[in-house]
Amino acid sequence: MSPRGPLQLSATWTYAIVGGVASIPLTVGAYWLSGTGSEFSLNMVILGGLFAGYLASGSAADGTAAGVRAGVIGSAPGVVWILAEAIPAALAAGGPTTFRVAAVGLAVGLGVLPPIIGAVGGFVGGKIGGWLAGKTGRRPPSAVGN
Repeated sequence: MSPRGPLQLSATWTYAIVGGVASIPLTVGAYWLSGTGSEFSLNMVILGGLFAGYLASGSAADGTAAGVRAGVIGSAPGVVWILAEAIPAALAAGGPTTFRVAAVGLAVGLGVLPPIIGAVGGFVGGKIGGWLAGKTGRRPPSAVGN
């Protein structure tokens, strides 16, 4: 077996990590400033996807893919929030043991929703970011037709 070198991230993943990590403080800040504590919005994930899509479309990377990945990364606070709310409620549920086990399984399954919603938001943001990169001249010229 040949030795493996260090893990190399593609340009798409690099921009996705930048956009996703940039959206996390915005998402947490919007939750904190809302003051309700009972609802969590992933609207800021769209901005992270837009940022990732814009940066990726300015290079050889795919802006939409970077936006989707940024959306999944940026939804991490949503996963933590929903699991922190749902698992204790499921554990406190009454009834037979099979009902409580099923309730915990459903609560853990709810943790899949924020990444799905984040991916959709990141897709929209990545598309808009790619379009914006094309309008502002950030996108490199295509080699087709030269």
